[in-house]
Amino acid sequence: MIIVAISPKYKADVEGDGVDEHGLHTKYIHNQIQNEYIQQGCLNFRLVPVMFPNAAKTHVPSWLQSTRIYRWPQDTQDLLLRLLREERYIIPHRSADLTLTFRPV
Repeated sequence: MIIVAISPKYKADVEGDGVDEHGLHTKYIHNQIQNEYIQQGCLNFRLVPVMFPNAAKTHVPSWLQSTRIYRWPQDTQDLLLRLLREERYIIPHRSADLTLTFRPV
């Protein structure tokens, strides 16, 4: 999984003029994950966008806005469940011996 940390600085780095003054290659990595997202038919299997307190929905890249965006720290439990690939609610098992009763009306 790839956690995308959404912040105003991230948006400025990926939509900026192309100069990587930090040496972090943010724009290159952003382009690579965007290409993977497109190659997967715009289905999100690995990307986990996390919005930090100083970020807003406008800081999320437009191509990533159609997926589930987690807010830190409000969505901590949901985020952990996603990273662990676990469900919040476990569906009860259905018993094998179902009984159907028909009554004429």
